[in-house]
Formats: sequence, C-alpha cells, structure tokens
Amino acid sequence: MRSGKQHGFTLIEILMAIFIFSIVISLAYSSFNASFSIINSASSQSTTYSMAKIAMERIHDDLESFYPTRDMVFTGHTDTINEYRADNLEFTSSASLRLHPKQKFTGYTTIKYLVQEDPETKTLQLFRSEQPAFTEFDEEEQTSSQLLLCTNLLEVAFDYQNSDEEEVTEWDPKNAAGKPPKLPERISISLRFADGSSHREEKDNGILFKTALILPVNHR
Repeated sequence: MRSGKQHGFTLIEILMAIFIFSIVISLAYSSFNASFSIINSASSQSTTYSMAKIAMERIHDDLESFYPTRDMVFTGHTDTINEYRADNLEFTSSASLRLHPKQKFTGYTTIKYLVQEDPETKTLQLFRSEQPAFTEFDEEEQTSSQLLLCTNLLEVAFDYQNSDEEEVTEWDPKNAAGKPPKLPERISISLRFADGSSHREEKDNGILFKTALILPVNHR
C-alpha cells in the first residue's frame, strides 16, 4: 500500500492570492465608478441644456411679442447675488401663457423675469411671472403667479445696446414728457449654469448659454 504526500497552500501563496484578488476588485470598481460618473455627468448636462433651451425660447417669444404704447413698461435692473449678476427684466407683452388650448386671450400682460437664491444649494433660480397690463397688483399676487423656469444657475444677465451702440447693464425708458419711451436696439441674454465641478470664486466657470434679440418694434 502506497501513501502519497498531500500538499496544501502556504501562507505566502494565500496572501499573494488575496493581494491579486484585491487589485482586480479595485480596478473593476474604479472602472464602474468612472462609467457611472460619466453617465451622471451626461444626464446632468442633458437636464441643463433642456432647461436652457426652454428658458431662452420663452424669453425670446415674450420679447418678440413686446407691446409698444406710450403706457408701455420696459425696464431692466442689474443686481448681484454671491458676486454674480442676478438681473431682473419687466416689460409689457401680448405673449400671455394659455395653459389650455381653449382658454381665451386675456389681453396684454406685464411680464417679469426675476432671480432668487435657492437657500439649500445657494445657486440661483429664474422665475417668470405675468399679470394683466396697466393694472396694479400686490406682491402676494405676483408671487403666486411665478413660474420657475431654471434652477442651478450661477448667473442671469440682461445687457442692452442703445442707439449709440453702447452696451449697458440697466435700462430705464424714461424720456421727456409727451415722447414715447426709449427702447434698446438689442438685448443680450446670458444664463450661466453650475456644472458640479465649478469653483464659485472663478468668474468664468460653469456652462454659459447666450443669445441676442433685436426688438421687432424698432424696425417696423
């Protein structure tokens, strides 16, 4: 009867196997983590592009429907939140939003675009509100009619070009009595979104969307 020797694993072999297994698991985890980060970043950017597109189209349509009269409203004020521009714009328009296809046109409206800070994220939010034009309304009514257009913003800027082709950050339409209020020749709209990796102390960070519009009334 022949008996054979039984060989087991030495402690060094076991430790080497555990070490190699740990490296494989670490590489696999890093690969999966990088893939998920790319997916999350792409999803976040897709949401940002969608919000920017909707907001730009809404502002563009509202301004194209600007209603010019002697009693019209068109004012732009610049402000800052967290050292970034947070501008407001108010004007008279015929672009009243109808939430139902059968809803009748309610007349001309005063549209306001205003910026507020999100207390949780410290980023900015862009709101749109509208009220019947040439009527007085209190602050509570204005707040209740606000529509949130964009979140996760760093900056909202409206710039105006006057008849001398000068760029200004505020617009006051006041003029001599009996004369129609002055209007800008062109309006530039800038929306800067946070991209998740931004450092707020860097002024050129984030994702910037920009467009410009010439008021149709100036060329009729």
